[in-house]
Amino acid sequence: MAQPHDRLADRPAGGRDAAAKASERAETGAATEPVLKGTFASVMLLGLFLLLSWIAVFALFIARG
Repeated sequence: MAQPHDRLADRPAGGRDAAAKASERAETGAATEPVLKGTFASVMLLGLFLLLSWIAVFALFIARG
């Protein structure tokens, strides 16, 4: 009777070799990266809002003190 063959045992850990993956990433690197300019602007605006809120609350605290 034939022994069941473990297909995963014949492959390297990643399925393909690391060199092939690295070269594939190098070829398509810029094309697959998302543009994060809008995200950066949103985070900066949120940070500015939080900073201004803290300054306003602190000024209110000082004025009433």
